[in-house]
Amino acid sequence: MIRAFQIAAAVLVLVLVVGLYRSKTDASAARQRVHALETEIGEKQADIRALRAEVAHLESPARVEELARRELKMEPAGGARALPERAIDRTLPAPEAARQKQTPRE
Repeated sequence: MIRAFQIAAAVLVLVLVVGLYRSKTDASAARQRVHALETEIGEKQADIRALRAEVAHLESPARVEELARRELKMEPAGGARALPERAIDRTLPAPEAARQKQTPRE
């Protein structure tokens, strides 16, 4: 009886040792995976910052104005081209609803 108890205890200790070894191995692998993911996240965040800086550069008003001048031969409108408020009604077409009221119906 004591012999059976000793064998059962030895088997139990062996199972616990194998389980502990496997748990430590799994935990180590998980730690390495977390570290790899954190490194990848840091790289992706750096890429995002670089892309945002590039977008800011590409959207800068000075760059857009320079491209419009060079590629499209456009110039910014000066103050002389601005209309006074009273001239806007004469220059712009009437809104669609106002035009329909003004035209006689047949």
